[in-house]
Amino acid sequence: MGIDDLMAGSDDRPVAARRKPRLRWFTAVLAAAGGTAITYFFLRVEELTASLPVLFAAFLALALLFRVVVSVGVPRRPDRAARPMTGGEEPGHYNWTGGDGLRRAVGRWERVLSWSTEDVKRFQRLTVPALRELADERLRQRHGVTIASDEQRARELLGEQLWALLTAPPRRAPKPRQFASLVTRLEEL
Repeated sequence: MGIDDLMAGSDDRPVAARRKPRLRWFTAVLAAAGGTAITYFFLRVEELTASLPVLFAAFLALALLFRVVVSVGVPRRPDRAARPMTGGEEPGHYNWTGGDGLRRAVGRWERVLSWSTEDVKRFQRLTVPALRELADERLRQRHGVTIASDEQRARELLGEQLWALLTAPPRRAPKPRQFASLVTRLEEL
């Protein structure tokens, strides 16, 4: 379990509506039928023959392969082309418009944590449960206890400040320096 799993549901961006599976199948079958008809027409013009079911199956396979590739979500090309490389070495410039997954993930974490300092309710709803789950997992893996199974031992291992943050809903979000020390304590577990 990583921090991506913990922060997965915390992004408040609107999600684009996905098309229904029936509609996706219908468009794939329609595309396959269109491709079959066009190909069969040109084969007949050239006085060649081909089996309609085989042509349809081939185009259906291509249409479904296209749907699978699109659903994987290949990153789009950046708006501007990368600088040409000269001399076989990298130019030393980072293309920030590219599809760097790590950069996007860190940006998402920064956004979620910055929301936490501004809005106490959001901090209580998103950050505290994520930290509690992370602390519980650390305690389970490294010390064989969880917060629910042995509260006293977990409290000793976590320390009073981290314990208070994870068990009692805070009235206000901790200051960045205090939060950093709590996260450091969590990492030391």
